[in-house]
Amino acid sequence: MLYLKRKADDFLDKWKSQQDWKPLIIKGARQVGKTETIRRFGRMNYENLIEINFVEEPKYKMITEVGYKAEDIIKNISRIDPSKKFIKGKTLIFFDELQEFPEISTSLKFFHIDGRFDVICSGSLLGIQYKRIESNSVGYKTDYPMYSMDFEEFFLITVFLAACPQLYEVI
Repeated sequence: MLYLKRKADDFLDKWKSQQDWKPLIIKGARQVGKTETIRRFGRMNYENLIEINFVEEPKYKMITEVGYKAEDIIKNISRIDPSKKFIKGKTLIFFDELQEFPEISTSLKFFHIDGRFDVICSGSLLGIQYKRIESNSVGYKTDYPMYSMDFEEFFLITVFLAACPQLYEVI
């Protein structure tokens, strides 16, 4: 399947290259490409991509039962699914559908302090749910708004496809 390059791809590359990275929250309306963009970034830049989707797998909502420290959350994820491997510096933890469990954003401070893993969260309509969060990890996270494909992104894809007409069949 052909992936349509987005402006968020460049932002993610810059985010990863920073010396003092902070966990990232990508917010945006439904169906703008957040999940696919993050998955692709994870597959291309990490040995391991641990994806936790709080809608598809609500059992993961218990990972903060004993606290918000990164070590405790990793331990609880491993208990739920022992096949998930956490390798320091080579694992991206992706919490998807954050609006279903906004409390996980409290852990971002602890993941930043721990520093072993990169963390990206994604969700829709996050501002509405922030009232439920114990602590919003201000200063320990980066927020990025993602929007629907704009004219510039569409134009670049159109130019690319005009230069490579054989790809029309793939789309």
